[in-house]
Order: sequence, then C-alpha cells, then structure tokens
Amino acid sequence: MTAEPEIWIGAEPTFTRRESNDPWWLWQADPDDAGADDKRRRAAVLAVSLARRVQGASVERLVGRHYPDEERPRFSFGVRVPLLDVHHDELPEHDDAAFDGDVERLLASIPVVQEPGRWATVTADPGVVEVNTAPCPDLETFGEHLKDIWIAARSAGLSSYRWRYNGDEVDSGGGGQLTLGGPSAAESPFFVAPWLLPRMVKYFNNHPSLSYWFLGECAGSACQSPRADEGTRERWEELRLACAWLEKEALRGRATPEVLWSTLAPLLVDAGGNSHRAELNVEKLWNPHLTGRGKLGVVELRAFRMPAAPEGMVAAAALVRAVAARCARAPYDDSMIDWQAELHDRWALPWFLGEDLDAVLDDLEKHGCDLAEHQSRLRGFRKHGLGKTRVGPFRLELSRAVEFWPLVGDVASQERATARLVDASSERVELVADCEGDQPITIRVADNRVAPRVEIDGAWHYHVLGLRRRQFSPSPGLVESLPADEPLEITVECDESGAAVKLAWYAWHPGGGAYDGLPTDAAEAERRRAERLVVTSIDPAADADNAPRQLTTWTLDVRALRALAGDKTP
Repeated sequence: MTAEPEIWIGAEPTFTRRESNDPWWLWQADPDDAGADDKRRRAAVLAVSLARRVQGASVERLVGRHYPDEERPRFSFGVRVPLLDVHHDELPEHDDAAFDGDVERLLASIPVVQEPGRWATVTADPGVVEVNTAPCPDLETFGEHLKDIWIAARSAGLSSYRWRYNGDEVDSGGGGQLTLGGPSAAESPFFVAPWLLPRMVKYFNNHPSLSYWFLGECAGSACQSPRADEGTRERWEELRLACAWLEKEALRGRATPEVLWSTLAPLLVDAGGNSHRAELNVEKLWNPHLTGRGKLGVVELRAFRMPAAPEGMVAAAALVRAVAARCARAPYDDSMIDWQAELHDRWALPWFLGEDLDAVLDDLEKHGCDLAEHQSRLRGFRKHGLGKTRVGPFRLELSRAVEFWPLVGDVASQERATARLVDASSERVELVADCEGDQPITIRVADNRVAPRVEIDGAWHYHVLGLRRRQFSPSPGLVESLPADEPLEITVECDESGAAVKLAWYAWHPGGGAYDGLPTDAAEAERRRAERLVVTSIDPAADADNAPRQLTTWTLDVRALRALAGDKTP
C-alpha cells in the first residue's frame, strides 16, 4: 500500500431567520418577490462580513445553480482569498450594523465575475442561505473558517437554528453536510488509497449511528440523505458485490477514478435513482457528466444536521475524517449487514444508537484515531432529551427518537423538484424506565400491556421502549382520517410495591389554544417544552388480562392500536 493520504475537510453550513415564518425562510429557495430580495440582501451581508474577516479577501457576484423547476438561476456570491493560510481580522460577534447600512449600495459594489479560485460561495437553498466552503487541510483551519462564517451569519441577522411555537429546537432546515477530499483532485484520498471508499461504504452500513445520530428530523428513504439499504432490494444486493470487488481491484492497483465512480455512482442513490440525495454522495468524485465540477475527487457526507455552534461541526468533521483515516490505513473485514426491519426499529432509538456510536469511537481509538477531545460534543450532538424525572421508586426519561417520514405521492413525480412532500404527522419517542431495587415493572399504553427491552448497565436494569404516535392529522397526508394520539399517555407500574405513575406527552399546549408567538429566547422555548410533559402518581390499574401487544421488537406503533382494538363492522 502507498503512504496514508491527506484528508481535507469541507462543509456546507446553512442559516435561516429564526424569527421569521416567511416561506423563503421555511421552504422556498430564491422566490422572485420581496422575500427573495430580503434573502439576497442578507446573503450579501454575510459574504461581505466574511470577506472583512479574511485579509486580502474579495466578494464577487456569481451565476448560481439553475434548477429545472425554477425560472432563473439562484443568486450566489463568491468570497475569494489569495492564499489558504490567511489572517483573520477581529470583528465583534454581534455586528448588526452591517445589515442596517446601505445594502443596495453594498450590492451594487459587488462585481460580477465567473472565474475559479473561490474559497466560499454564499447562495440560496430552500428555507436557508447556504455557505459552501472549500476543503481545509486540518481541523484547526477548518474550525477558524467556521467561526468566521458563524459570526458573519449573525451580522446578517441569520441563525443556525430556530424554535417552533411549542418550544422544540430544530436546526436551520438546510443541513450541515461535510465533504472529504484532498489538496487536488489527483491527490484525493479516494484515489491515493482506492480501497478507502468501498471500506467506508461498508463501515457506514454496519454502524447506523453514523446515519441517524447526527441527522435532523426526517430520516428514511424520503429524506435528503437516505442510506444505500433504504432503496430498492436489488440495488442493495449489487452494492455488497460492488464493494467486495472494488476493494480487491484497489489492492491490485486496478481501481482507477473512472472505475470507482462508474461502479458506485449507480448504487449510492436515493429511491428515485438520484445520486445527489444519497447519504454518501459521489456525484463530484469523478463524474464526466457534471461539467466543470464533476471531477473533484470529493465525497459528500449528507447525514449531518446543521449544529447550533461551529464546535459541533468541527467534532462531526473530526469523526468522519477519523473514519476515513481508519479505513485507509487498515482493512475492514466485517461483512455488510442486512438489517431489514431492524434498521427502522431498533436503530431508531437513542439508547441503541448511543451504544453503536461508542463502538465506533472505540474502534477508531484502536486504529490510532483518538477523538477524546470531541467525544462530549459528539455524544451531545443529538438533543433528544424531552424530560427526565424521578417519581417515587421510578426513574423515567423520555427522549426524541428517529422518525421515518414517508413520501406522499410518487417519487418519480417529485424527483426533479427541489423539495418533496412528506407526511410529517408521526413522532417517535423513547421511554427508558427503571424501578428501585430492579423490581419488575409493567408498562401500559392505551390499556395495552407492552413488553420493553430490558438492558443491563452495571447493577441497573433499564426498560427501553420506543413509541410511535400521530401528532396531528395531516392534509395532504397518508391515512388522513386517522385521528391524532394527543396526548400520548403511558402508565408505568412497579409490580411488587404497587406504585404507579402516568406520563402524558403533549405535542402542543397542554391547555389547548394557540401560543403567543414564537419563543423569544432559549428560556421561553425550554419552558414550553417542559410544560408538555406531565408526570403524576396514580393508583395501579386493575390487572388486565391481555398479553403484550407489540407489532415490532423495539417500537410500539400507537397508531396501530386503533386498528387492533377489536372494533369490528359487518
């Protein structure tokens, strides 16, 4: 084998207006109206503020991407720097004066060019302004660039996250994809060590935490980063064959850039055959059909949400660089796993994803990739805690789990669109419960006794259960006549002491009615979230003569209990 390759890292952070519910800050990209003007102006301020922080940088107006369902190309600004090793000037972190100034004059001063060599582009994407950075040679440089970008975004009044009316904190909505490459296309790590990519495909397949722990709200085949095994069955079988063959060809010196791309590009795609939306996106690896930007030797990793702070993106970058380095320097002999239904059941729950992430970190450390300084941020990347309490002999924790929102309609009819319609009415949560002295417990949902998984951690026995419910009745959506499960009520009983508690989890205001606007700060958002979980001590229920009713091993679909309730019609 050759020497270990250089692995450069890039990113696509995205920002939105947290306080706005205008469509261009929720789902539209670059509309031809006042919203586009607001978005274009703020993007220009971000670009200019970013250039001010880098010695010798300049801003240029570019021709952006033109999508088939849009009337004109999207706006785009380029921030060019003469050298990669640049000086970062100091700038206050809240420089709101930049947007309050004469933005029209600022826009008019930006020249229109179409030349290569830009360090970053600032452009429109659905609901957000997206910043595309060039790959950096190390994490230190990468982190400095991200800090500059975050500060520049704040100067334009933009945020990396937003709050919903009910207090839920969500990311900007545009994702926080990462890109791996090299100092040049010829020096790409995927070409210097051609066995790297097939090993990475296997590694991601076998570790679902890399697909779901860092992801935003929507997962599965309809999301923006579906796994290769969330597509068609025939394609999955071919992928296993392709990875095994490519690695052998690479070790024989026969896996050229053309062979790597032509073998994996048809298989690393979404359900509609789109390679751009795949979890591991190779459309810019060595693509002869993407003029000017297809042969860059880069792979984009899309299963990463936009973190609230730049340090989160640095931690994620450290992780994927470490996975790449581990696969480049040592064989990965584990066979790819056919997860089948377990993928959207067991691996939807934070408990098991956390265990898998720990296994990844342990494996990386064994191969010389110690991520100790990033582990706390990696483990805390997924803000899934909804409520944690101790009532009587019980310790209870409710967490947000991964949910798989299905596409509404035909994937082929939505394939060329920049956004897709999914049914977002379902929610999945995880309950972890235990009782003092490891006493046996019973969990009931809608008068049905259910069987949680019992996980042993030291001296404690934790009962882990996933619950899937409908938060609202969608229109349009799937099975629109099915009512919402509001609130979601769960009863936990201690079999020996007779103690019992009831948890009621609300999707909206427990008292009904509307909220008085969006949360104004983090404290208000936290208060709204906290009041949606109500825990009360109750008398234990009469012993019901019903067996555990559970459709899958790890998750109970509360919606299906209505269909199984015994109501029969002629």
